[in-house]
Amino acid sequence: MIIIRTKILILFAMIVILPGCGNDKSNTKIKTNIVKEVSTQNTKDVKTKTKKNTIVTIDATIEGDEIVFDKVNPKHSNLIVLFNDFIQLKYTDMNGMIVLVHLYDSEIYNKIPNSFEKQVATLSRSEQANVKVKSSKLSFTIPGTKPGSLHIKELYNGEVILKEFTEERIVILFEGKGFPVGVNNGKGKLFSMQGKIVIENYNTYDSRR
Repeated sequence: MIIIRTKILILFAMIVILPGCGNDKSNTKIKTNIVKEVSTQNTKDVKTKTKKNTIVTIDATIEGDEIVFDKVNPKHSNLIVLFNDFIQLKYTDMNGMIVLVHLYDSEIYNKIPNSFEKQVATLSRSEQANVKVKSSKLSFTIPGTKPGSLHIKELYNGEVILKEFTEERIVILFEGKGFPVGVNNGKGKLFSMQGKIVIENYNTYDSRR
C-alpha cells in the first residue's frame, strides 16, 4: 500500500511540474522572438535612415570665368566635418568639379561673421601640415577638356568670410588672388578669384572632443 501511495504521489507531482516546464519554454520562445523583432526593427531604422539632400549654390568667377557648379553628386562623401578648432567642407558635383574649404580658428564656433585674411597656401610646408594659426584654405578643382585632366585653383592672398553658420545653412564669401596648384612657379601666376558659396541642408560629421 505504501509503495502504491508513493507512486501515486510521484505521478501527481510530475503532472503538476510538467505544464510549468512547458510554459517556461514557451515564455523563452516568446522572449527570444521579442528580442529578434526589436533587433530587426533597430536594423531597419538604421538602414532606412537617409542623408539630407544637400544643396550647394556657387556664384563665383575665377580668372574671369564663371564657375558653374552642378548639383551635388551623392556618390561622393559630401560632408562638413567639425573639429575643435577648424571646419572642413568638400563637395563634388555631377561633372567632377570640387569645392574645398578649410577654416582654422580656435573661436570658429563663437564668432559669426568671421574673417580669415591669412591663407594656408602662404604658410611653410611644415606649418601647412599642422596649422596652428587662424587661416583658411579655399580651392576649386575644375575638370579639364581632356578626359581625366584636372585644374586646381586655390586662393593665395585675399579674404575668406564665414558670413553665416547655422544648422541648416552656411554662407562663405571670398575675394583675392589665386594660383594654379601643381604648376611650376604657380604662385608667380596669380589671377583673380571672388564669389559666394551657399550650402543648405547639409550633413555633418562631428569629431569634436
